Amino acid sequence: MRVSIGLPFYNAQRTLADAIRSIFAQTIDDWELILVDDGSSDGSADIARAVSDPRVRVVSGGVNKGLPCRLNQIARLAKGEYIARMDADDLMHPDRLALQLQYLDANPTVDVVFTAIYTIDENNIPVGARSFAELDLRPKALLRHALAAHVTMMGRVEWFRDNLYDGNFVRAEDHELWCRTYGHTAFDKIRQPLLFVREPTDVNLNNYLHSCKTDRKIFKIYGPSMVGWPTTIELVVKSHLKGQLYRVFTALGKQDALLRMRNNTLSEHEKETAAQVIQHILAAHVPGFTAYVLREECLM
Repeated sequence: MRVSIGLPFYNAQRTLADAIRSIFAQTIDDWELILVDDGSSDGSADIARAVSDPRVRVVSGGVNKGLPCRLNQIARLAKGEYIARMDADDLMHPDRLALQLQYLDANPTVDVVFTAIYTIDENNIPVGARSFAELDLRPKALLRHALAAHVTMMGRVEWFRDNLYDGNFVRAEDHELWCRTYGHTAFDKIRQPLLFVREPTDVNLNNYLHSCKTDRKIFKIYGPSMVGWPTTIELVVKSHLKGQLYRVFTALGKQDALLRMRNNTLSEHEKETAAQVIQHILAAHVPGFTAYVLREECLM
């Protein structure tokens, strides 16, 4: 087994089926899919259990334990040489696994590889793209912002088992993990968009402020040793200011402007190309879906 795809989900009935379709649309088939239900109360678990393929395992404990716990559970359950992260509301490009696998095989000293991303709206329409630059692994840059989109991570199974997620950093668990492993992990990135990441049409202010608060916790723990106290204080102050900026934009109803600022604009040709790939993904056959999932989708 080459790749274990870890897909934790919680109340993702509206998007989970398409996320699974994107996995069955991959150009390689030497993978397993571990679907971990984090105590969903909607029809998500039924969608997961509808899949009829020996490569797919569904784990459902009925209790909401949180994302970090489920990610660590996936690391323990994985049978593959590599683990690929996946979220229940995103789509894999058909070449995602093949290209990341090829890269890691060719670069045995690299522990984790990311990719660039497309962004899509709630209707699977391409909106933009980002994360094309080379990874900035300078200490201040690593502290200030995430290395890349967490869902694009693919790495060696031993790395995930040796470096577990910390449940004390909810909404910034990946950022904390990357800062904690800084100095003894080799990260790299394929500068090609290999995932379609779904972005909300507006910003949940409370969630965003929670993320900022957790980031400041990360700054205070890792900042002094990585960049010194003066720079740590600078990062904390800027985080507070950023939170205030989001409050203002939210009060003005301009959250969409903040989201647009994060993306590179797609040309019409790029939008058309991305849309064609998405249509290919959505047409992928998933054994077991015809009888259940298609019927349920008609009721949504």
